[in-house]
Amino acid sequence: MNLVGIDFSINSPAFCCFKDGVYTWGSVSRSDRSKESLLKNTKKPYYSLDADPNFILDFIDKQDLPSDYSERERMKIGYFLSVVDSLWDSIKGVMGNSDFVVAMEGLSFSSNGNALIDISMATALLRERIIKEVGTDSFYVFSPTSIKKFALKGNAKKDELYEALCNFKEDETNLGVFTKMLASNKEEWITKAKQVNKPIDDIVDATWINLYLKKELEEIYGIEGKIETETASTEVH
Repeated sequence: MNLVGIDFSINSPAFCCFKDGVYTWGSVSRSDRSKESLLKNTKKPYYSLDADPNFILDFIDKQDLPSDYSERERMKIGYFLSVVDSLWDSIKGVMGNSDFVVAMEGLSFSSNGNALIDISMATALLRERIIKEVGTDSFYVFSPTSIKKFALKGNAKKDELYEALCNFKEDETNLGVFTKMLASNKEEWITKAKQVNKPIDDIVDATWINLYLKKELEEIYGIEGKIETETASTEVH
């Protein structure tokens, strides 16, 4: 099975590709900080990910939106399209011409007002691209709660999903490249306020989406999986 899990947002979408038994991860960062600024801190995720060939990072400049309503809305659509283009180009660069299945989360309604409208529009653009490329039968949308329950529990926080992935084991793949990186940098990449640094939080989510998709397809098609979880030595609260 060739699979892609996408954790989509306007400013920091991430993906996890699984092709021919090998994982590749990536993210697109839309920021008002320069690429050089994001990469220069050797203790932060961007520096470590950029140095690892298993990860693909792309950067888009974030510009101030104009005050005029019509002009602002036109510019936002352009931004959304550039994010979708960058994300999908990175995914296609990994998956090539192979057949693959894509999954992403359904919309979270923790956002409200204009933010919810914007993420809904951007998500629609991405879904249209996915359907055009792989077809409706190869596209799955899962509820955020279902993925969290698979990972740990239905109301799991970002830092808990990070911790749970550190303890996840999968035979005969390179998933351990990422989980070992997470474990070794946990003290630095999770703040005292339990906030997970960008873009790690999004890449962790994309990985769980990919793993959940794999589990679902294994159950549907009776494919024997080689996935096991290792209980954490301490309970996550």
